[in-house]
Amino acid sequence: MVSAIQRQLLRWLRVPPEPAPPDGSAGSVLVFRAGRNYWRWRVLAWALAQAGLLLLILLPILPLLVRKKPVPASVESLLLGAEAILLLVYLVALVISYHAQRLDYELRWYIVTDRSLRIRSGIWSVAETTMTFANIQDLRITAGPLQGALGLADLEVSSAGGASSKETGATGGHVARFSGVDNAEAIRDLIVDRLKKYRDAGLGDRDEPPETTAEQSAHELLAEARALRAAVETRYPKTSS
Repeated sequence: MVSAIQRQLLRWLRVPPEPAPPDGSAGSVLVFRAGRNYWRWRVLAWALAQAGLLLLILLPILPLLVRKKPVPASVESLLLGAEAILLLVYLVALVISYHAQRLDYELRWYIVTDRSLRIRSGIWSVAETTMTFANIQDLRITAGPLQGALGLADLEVSSAGGASSKETGATGGHVARFSGVDNAEAIRDLIVDRLKKYRDAGLGDRDEPPETTAEQSAHELLAEARALRAAVETRYPKTSS
């Protein structure tokens, strides 16, 4: 459930509404989410970063807290006033950044139909990737040690082109990434099964590449030349000597 702070944050950041399903039949639309442990991992990383930031804020007043060095009253008042302002800003940013982390987790859309897939992620900078099954070349599951311990993995779907993603894989194509999912193998198997049905139905790539415009023109000229020759031979038949 989106809180009042989260709704306001969405308005500030102008996050677009949920993405429309990509090309495919309505009954085939499936939406996947990042795993619950992915949220726990993000919260842990966020908490460690916030603890480090708080330590940096409090560092200038440590001499005042331990009282090992005498500090003039004017300097002490100045430091305490500055620290109070910084702590207030820190607390406001703490609340906003927590809800931003929550929204970043909840607003990850992994949508798969029987013809294509669409992925949207991010709230500070929204990135959306759309890829049709006709362009898919490879599916790969990756997981680091920490991801493996948490039961998470990333499913990478690569394509030679035709996607709207700005991400570029090592092969020079596009990459759609299902990040932090706890059912990567099930999603991969689903895509493989739908990809097979898609290509068996004759909607995917042909075994032979289509003719280029130049090849089609050459074939048309050759056919016209043969037809003209046949017409000439019919009208002016050869006579035996």
